[in-house]
Amino acid sequence: MNHLNNVGSAYEIGRQHGASCPTAIRLAYQAWARFPGVADSQVDAGLTLVRQRLQRSFPETLAEMRGIADGSGLSEREILALNCFDAVLGVATGKLCCSTIGFADSDVGVLLGKTADWNVDGAEDMSAWQRYQPLPGEGYTFIHYGCAGTLWTEGGLNEAGLGMVLNGLPVTGPSEGVPWVPLARGVLQHCGNVQEALTFLARYDVMGWGFHLILADARGDLASIEVAPRVQAVRRPQGDVLFHTNHCLYQETQALEMDEAAVDAYGQRGLLENSRARYRTLERIVPPAPRTLSAMQALLRDRSAVGPTSQNGEQGMRTAYAMIIAPAKGRIWAAEGYPPEFPFVEYHI
Repeated sequence: MNHLNNVGSAYEIGRQHGASCPTAIRLAYQAWARFPGVADSQVDAGLTLVRQRLQRSFPETLAEMRGIADGSGLSEREILALNCFDAVLGVATGKLCCSTIGFADSDVGVLLGKTADWNVDGAEDMSAWQRYQPLPGEGYTFIHYGCAGTLWTEGGLNEAGLGMVLNGLPVTGPSEGVPWVPLARGVLQHCGNVQEALTFLARYDVMGWGFHLILADARGDLASIEVAPRVQAVRRPQGDVLFHTNHCLYQETQALEMDEAAVDAYGQRGLLENSRARYRTLERIVPPAPRTLSAMQALLRDRSAVGPTSQNGEQGMRTAYAMIIAPAKGRIWAAEGYPPEFPFVEYHI
């Protein structure tokens, strides 16, 4: 696990990031920015489109990527491809398999939990914890987890007390929107509570593929949102829990979900089967679980015979790390490696 403490403008933060872990960034590029069977002309066209969309809506993200490139020694093209490869291809690929859980209340208040499941080797060398402190007026300071060399966020917590956890959705469709990267992370940088996050997301459309968030804030609000091209679906908990894996649960988005054959064709063989198996596990183990921090840790370390939340080779997936977020306490606990084998360490925002 790489640990990054970055302060300043978007470019300065990116340059600090790149200079601090260039080897990890090269490993991430080799692992993720793969375009098998895709002509260079298609990749270049995709990168041009992604750059145009980001310049229109989130130019600061391009400045941060330029900083990562300058700090790490990779090219801007390589860093853009690493950050936005799914949007470049226009289909759902890459790191999708994650499980997310939300408790409306617990012994530490509203509580979020998540596993991060990756399908590449060497996750421990390229995964990243980052404390991100922008300039005054440019958003909230936040702590989040992702991958070296990227603006990805798997989940995190900001200084206003807004927490989020993410899982990918294998959906696709035509869109005039932007890649998912600035939308998911923008929630932490620019929003102070759940309602502000939902309003922020509603202003944008996502390009290429979708994602799901469970959001919680220090006031105890809890919500789920599926974000797909041209469609967003919001739900509040029915009862006192929310949980999700990697298939669409809400009617509004289900028509955009890729079928098994399409998902398999892009290197995610068995993803939907894997997702549904994990969801059935969550249906079984989450409702009766105590609403406590220790119980959330146990849920994220689950090794059920079928559909475990901590994966260890199922459909090529391994859980790279797990996190728990208590917005009212301003704390994150994370297992910074395979959860059954790593302790949860604590961070204060």
